[in-house]
Amino acid sequence: MTIGEKIKHYRTLNGFSQEYLGELSGINSATIKKYEYGIRNPKPDQLQKIATALGVSIFVFMDFDINTESDLLSLLMKMDEQTSMTFEVDTDSSGCIEPDSIKISFNDPFIKEKLAMYLATKNVLNDIYTNEAKFGSKEKHQEAIDAMAEDFSNVKDKLLISKAVTPGPMITHTPNGETVPITVVKVTNKDE
Repeated sequence: MTIGEKIKHYRTLNGFSQEYLGELSGINSATIKKYEYGIRNPKPDQLQKIATALGVSIFVFMDFDINTESDLLSLLMKMDEQTSMTFEVDTDSSGCIEPDSIKISFNDPFIKEKLAMYLATKNVLNDIYTNEAKFGSKEKHQEAIDAMAEDFSNVKDKLLISKAVTPGPMITHTPNGETVPITVVKVTNKDE
């Protein structure tokens, strides 16, 4: 999907007219129309206004892939800096963290609820994928997969329309007076 198609998709998902999106975002509705038809592309500040009006992250309009460990670690570190999440780890008798024990959890109840809905839907889709015999024929099985895949896509879209994420606790005890996030780490020494 192009950026314009995504704007239209999330606008219609919200039940907004182009005029209403224009009012919410402070952008002329004729300009919204041009964005949706691909006649013009929004500048980053305009796209941010549209994303805010639609209740989605600006990142839903951008395509990016996680191809390397660096991509994933950058994303996790950014999440750690900007959200309220907890790392849980086990340590050995010398106090070293056991890499296989690392778990991440979120402290924001809204995020937990949305992730639970996402995972429940994904479980249903996985159940359909792995239980072809339930459907009697390959055609009916494929129809069920296609229908559920569309439902799953719709659920993901609706889950992305959200409120702001609760930031993690912050401190200002740096030498430069900067505000720095506190990372919560729960450590368990499994040898004790």
